[in-house]
Amino acid sequence: MQETNPNTWRYKVVKGYLRLINETLVVRHRYTIGMENLPKKGEKFFIVCNHQNTANDPLNIVFTLPLSWHVCALARANVFSVNALFTRFLNWIGLIPAFRFGWEGGEGLEHNFESFDIIAKRVNHPYPFLVFPEAGHTQGHYLGRFTTGTTRMAFHAAQANGWQDDIKIVPTAHHYADYFELNADFLWMIGKPISLKPYYEAYQVHPNSVMREITHQLRDNVESMMLDEGIEDYEAKDFLRCSALNQAAVDDLPLPERLEADKSFISRLKAHPHYQEIIQLATRLKAQEDDLKIKDILFAKKLGWAKVLCSTVVLLCLLPLWIFSLWPHAICYALPPRLIKNDKMFTNSYRYVMSALFLYPLFALLTLAVLGIGWGWWWQALAWILLWIPIGRFSWWYYQTLRHTSQAFRFLTSSTKISEIEQLRNNIKNILKYE
Repeated sequence: MQETNPNTWRYKVVKGYLRLINETLVVRHRYTIGMENLPKKGEKFFIVCNHQNTANDPLNIVFTLPLSWHVCALARANVFSVNALFTRFLNWIGLIPAFRFGWEGGEGLEHNFESFDIIAKRVNHPYPFLVFPEAGHTQGHYLGRFTTGTTRMAFHAAQANGWQDDIKIVPTAHHYADYFELNADFLWMIGKPISLKPYYEAYQVHPNSVMREITHQLRDNVESMMLDEGIEDYEAKDFLRCSALNQAAVDDLPLPERLEADKSFISRLKAHPHYQEIIQLATRLKAQEDDLKIKDILFAKKLGWAKVLCSTVVLLCLLPLWIFSLWPHAICYALPPRLIKNDKMFTNSYRYVMSALFLYPLFALLTLAVLGIGWGWWWQALAWILLWIPIGRFSWWYYQTLRHTSQAFRFLTSSTKISEIEQLRNNIKNILKYE
């Protein structure tokens, strides 16, 4: 497997480009809590985190850290078989294949021994190593079962250095303002690291017991930092959390404050004596609002025809600029989600990966070919390409504003259905006892 040298200028240029696209198109604002808990560069450690949003999870963590840090990570083994060129790229940026019984079968698991050796070598180099102990992403704000694979890899790295140096595991958790919207806020929380050196002797006598104990510690620490709504009744609970029935959603708090408020809301909801009745009513309410294609947060806004008319005028004035911005963003934003057959959690991962690696470079070449070769407008073509990032943000903002204005129009023109929805909302509000 190809070794990666993070000090080469090629690696830094590629990482800088990928980070630029991520920071300007995917993430609106990045929050980090507990950076002081992260071991210093040069120490040997693993980073563990909850896994919700496919490729965006490792990317957002890697891009939070200094550009000079080279973070290696595990990736599902099947992505290494797309084609030889892509496999070389994955190896080059520091990804290592993880073989899983459910995908590659029992025979594939034997290849993990080779991966463990490579991981030990890189951790002891030392490069930080990122692992998601759930072994697969969830479908929302809840935590899955942790496997002992992370602690097994960590002790394997300690054994590889002769049990001389301390290997640490850092529990972390991340939180998204929205999984599916672009230009959304992202929060990464870093807990206190767990030092494995005190466990070295016990591990060599009772390895399985020690690995289970540390795995439980890691999971408890991660769960305490994140929003864990639980998988049961998830859609109804998450709908209520994002609705105007949750005051935190109305107040539009900064993401760290919103996280704490949402954790409190979900905790009170789970403990409510009429929990099942609330869930049933919330399911009905969500279905009615989905049928009308509106968001519940509209009930907290003072909507009127003057606002809708003003927004429409602004949209009409900016329409020519939006049409201009659709090259190449209409393809970058709209095409990738249409390639997803089942798992919608891949939405923004597809958007980002396809845009950064394929669509942006392809459309840049097309722009240079049409304007440069065809018309001789080389400088104009280059200037347009450099403006794609701010233009892309405007393009997404216009689309969101258009969508919100359409929802407001339906809200104001569907008085009968809105009255039925309001009655149902009032029933839930009374049960929740909101003032």
